[in-house]
Amino acid sequence: MGENKKDNFVKEIKYMIPMIAIALVIVAFDQWTKAMIRAKLATIGVSEVIKGFFEFSYSENTGAAFGSFQGKNAIFIIVGIIAIGFIFYIFKSLNRSTWMRISFGLILGGALGNLIDRIAFGFVIDFIRIRVTPSIWWPNFNIADAGITVGAIMFAVYKLIDSYRISKSEEE
Repeated sequence: MGENKKDNFVKEIKYMIPMIAIALVIVAFDQWTKAMIRAKLATIGVSEVIKGFFEFSYSENTGAAFGSFQGKNAIFIIVGIIAIGFIFYIFKSLNRSTWMRISFGLILGGALGNLIDRIAFGFVIDFIRIRVTPSIWWPNFNIADAGITVGAIMFAVYKLIDSYRISKSEEE
């Protein structure tokens, strides 16, 4: 490998370190919370944290978001692996801002956390449950899901602000 290619490779790795570090923190916290939930709630099911509003409720999800597409675990393992590859591919071509590193780190960590569950158990462990209205509970989710959601929102906000900046500069 030539010196220039080697320098570029080292720069790319250094650029990815914050994203990978954030992803590893999300994976570790996600897997730790799921292990605690398996140990404590798998047999009893529910533990109220804030009565009537927030609880830990053990569930095994073989599907996707909101429990859709149940029983398609093998497909979601393949999709998860492809998504992780896609995250790295897209990440390399995007703006090198701290905001993007954080958002992609959260998304990557969430994807890895749920992929680990699918491979290890054949399902994703969901356990966080929040009441939305007096009669409606939000579907169970986990730390990995939260990482994906927050990361995706951060990415969308960044892209909206970026497109606004571009359109403003083109007007001038």
